[in-house]
Amino acid sequence: MDERERDAARLLAALRGFEAPTGGTADPEDAVRAGRRRVRARRAAAMTSAVAAVAAIAAATALLGRPAAAPEPRPVAPAEHFDAGRHAFSVGSAGGFAPASYQPGRDVQRITLRVERPGGTLRADGLVEMYPAGGLPPGSGGRAPRGRPAPDVHGHRAYVLAVPVLRPGAVELAWEWKPGAWGFVSLKGPGADEGRAQRVAQGVLPAGGQSRP
Repeated sequence: MDERERDAARLLAALRGFEAPTGGTADPEDAVRAGRRRVRARRAAAMTSAVAAVAAIAAATALLGRPAAAPEPRPVAPAEHFDAGRHAFSVGSAGGFAPASYQPGRDVQRITLRVERPGGTLRADGLVEMYPAGGLPPGSGGRAPRGRPAPDVHGHRAYVLAVPVLRPGAVELAWEWKPGAWGFVSLKGPGADEGRAQRVAQGVLPAGGQSRP
């Protein structure tokens, strides 16, 4: 069937529903015109339905492809602070080191270490930094310490840091001395190793100057 035959078939189908005016005789030309109008109306309706279907499919595809909304960030706990006028920790001699100086502060308490018995193979220096909950060293990028798990320090998790955050090239260990609060041991120089850093951390204890909001 060619295009002309198909048009004729559509026109005849439309003419089947044509009704002549009451009391008159059907005009063949009127019937043809009416049939053509019906064919055009059906084509327009089919086109409208197709466009609506395409639009619905496009909208559904866009919704499926849209990334899920990111979860709301958890509120950050308010940072605590030390009493800057008090030593919040006691630091004993351990791992071949002894405390040399103590610098109290509101945001960090810093203890420098010296070799307890000079003249031996240990010729490193040491540093301990203790932070209140919510505080971290600038070199951490604001991220909680992560690294190779180390033995617990006073029952709290500890890590040997793969990348030091206090001093480049140092052996450093971090431990969570209370929930959300971290301490750091940094040893640098001949004789510094993870075992000594672990023993130094074990020698650091809260001294009653607990952190406060």
